[in-house]
Amino acid sequence: MLRLTVLMTLAMLSCGALHAAELKTLAVGKSPESVCRGFDGKLYVTLINGDEPGDGKILVVDGDSVAPFTEGLNSPKGIAFVGNFLVASDETTLWKVDSTGKKTKLVSASDFPATIEFLNDVVASHDGASIYVSEMSTPSPMFDPNGERKLWDLDSDQAKSLPKKGCVYHVTLDGKVTVAVPPGSMELRFPNGVTVEEGRPDDALFIGDFFTGHLLSYQEGKFQTVASGMRGIDGLTVLKETCYASSWTQGKVWKVDRETGKTEVLLEGLKSAADFYYDAPHQQLIIPDMLSGTLVFLPLNRQ
Repeated sequence: MLRLTVLMTLAMLSCGALHAAELKTLAVGKSPESVCRGFDGKLYVTLINGDEPGDGKILVVDGDSVAPFTEGLNSPKGIAFVGNFLVASDETTLWKVDSTGKKTKLVSASDFPATIEFLNDVVASHDGASIYVSEMSTPSPMFDPNGERKLWDLDSDQAKSLPKKGCVYHVTLDGKVTVAVPPGSMELRFPNGVTVEEGRPDDALFIGDFFTGHLLSYQEGKFQTVASGMRGIDGLTVLKETCYASSWTQGKVWKVDRETGKTEVLLEGLKSAADFYYDAPHQQLIIPDMLSGTLVFLPLNRQ
């Protein structure tokens, strides 16, 4: 088991963005991507691990200990807890995992109405019986090979020629798939983070476009830009007045004012801020730093 590494906060009461080195971290293994609370209130983490088929895992975090919960996945990304199951995306498959760690295929590529390339973020619907999952499409065309994790400039010829295949699907726990956000728009070309607004009975969808860095709402077939300038956007939570977003490419976490669209950097210095979990009872974000192999715990009530 891996043990909790506690780095006491040096500047919790200071103003401005915190640096990653000032926060409590937990080493969990190679390439953690997404985290949520699930059975018994414990944390469950998708671990991409290496490049070998079947070496991906879901881990369970209980206090300061980390252990395998489900094994035999390929490259798991998003994870959510819904209807007393964990649902995790894994390339072109969605897995449903019960309280014993047993996994069954919820849906696979042939169950979708179009070709699936890169299932990514997963969020539970408010109905308690379904999820939304972003189909990012193959991400490699977004990146300039002359830089490390460098996206093409937004006004470049390469950016203008990028495909428009990204979309969002709605999937029930009995495996029914429908299109929630169709492909083909300039607004949403590479969706990563997808969420529903916390505290609402209906599913008001919000999506982060990884390439442009736009945070978008989608209702009645129309997009509206909530905020911009967060390229590499990955994790996403939307509250009534505030949003939180992370960037995989920039290693940052932002707070967004929904009324003004103004963004404030809360945390910087991560190698890659992936798909975090908004832990409302403890007023913190739990952020996988994929390239560091850690979870980072960011308190939100530090004023």
